[in-house]
Amino acid sequence: MKKQLTSFGRLVIILIILIHTTLNSNAQKSNPEAKIKWINAKDLCIEGKGWPVTNQFYDRLPSNAKGVVRTAVWELSENSAGMCIRFFTDATALSARWTLRKRKIAMTNMPASGVSGLDLYVRSENKWKWLGAARPDDTITNTKRLTTGLSKEMRECMVYLPLYNGVQNLEIGIPEGATCTLPPTRPAGMKPIVFYGTSIVQGSAASRPGMTYPAMLCRRLDQTMINLGFSGNAICEPEVASLLAELDPAVYVLDPLPNMGTEMVTQSMPKLIEKIRGSHPKTPIVLIEHIDLGDAPVNPSRRPGYVASNKELRKIYEQRIKGGDHKIYYVRGEKLLGTDGEGTVDRVHPSDLGFMRMTAVIEPVLKRALHASK
Repeated sequence: MKKQLTSFGRLVIILIILIHTTLNSNAQKSNPEAKIKWINAKDLCIEGKGWPVTNQFYDRLPSNAKGVVRTAVWELSENSAGMCIRFFTDATALSARWTLRKRKIAMTNMPASGVSGLDLYVRSENKWKWLGAARPDDTITNTKRLTTGLSKEMRECMVYLPLYNGVQNLEIGIPEGATCTLPPTRPAGMKPIVFYGTSIVQGSAASRPGMTYPAMLCRRLDQTMINLGFSGNAICEPEVASLLAELDPAVYVLDPLPNMGTEMVTQSMPKLIEKIRGSHPKTPIVLIEHIDLGDAPVNPSRRPGYVASNKELRKIYEQRIKGGDHKIYYVRGEKLLGTDGEGTVDRVHPSDLGFMRMTAVIEPVLKRALHASK
């Protein structure tokens, strides 16, 4: 009987050891930080910053703009819309660890993946193609896989930052033994495209940061960008006009009309353009009309206000052409979102489909402007 108990005890001990070993092995496999080397994104190539000196690294306006621009504009400038990290890696898997500035992870008309998430693209066959994304949990700091299962070869990657949240810190994770370096340099003399406008420019309501129309345009044209979309606050005030004039882009894209009434368009748009022209007399400018609201084709009562604003913008454009400004371009608004009403989430803010349609309409005009900038 004693021998039987001893044998049974030995069997129990062996089983306990096997279970413990298996659990430890599974825990290591499920741990997203196991055997990952973390690289501070600041040590890679950062694109989308218009000014080098900012309060926090991923802010969109310079530190000296605080107290100069309106509080609402300043707070929105703390969102990292349009910024991206570019790098070269042979990693077979990519992870990200990022700390947000706000606890508001999502919005009523926009998912957390666009508001506070990251978006990964890779250059393949000389085009930027989507590769993966990281959606945040309801926490300030998140560690997520961006993609797995890659072949071990060097590739150029780009990670877009959140559209409606700020970033305190961002790290890219690669497996131990993989390399991650600075990417190939952009062509000599390349200047960014500066986009100024409303929540639509900032990216509401894209499902991912790479699905805004500025991001899609710049991927298609393989250009860098600076996104100065300020949700609900693009009114062409002099303080913002002065900041725009400080930049030296290839093209200015001005799309503020959804935040402006007709009188404001008449008074403020010419001053904004004049301020830019004072510093950049030959830099192409693209003017974009107010979109046709999603339900306007079946509810024409929506149109009178913004149709009047569009007419005023057209007058400003034609006056500048007559005055000898031949580097100004124009995009009409009636077909930016299509004509079937399917391009928005709330009749105002584009869905991914709406942004794709906007990109298709704006792209040929922007191409002409870019050609004129050379």
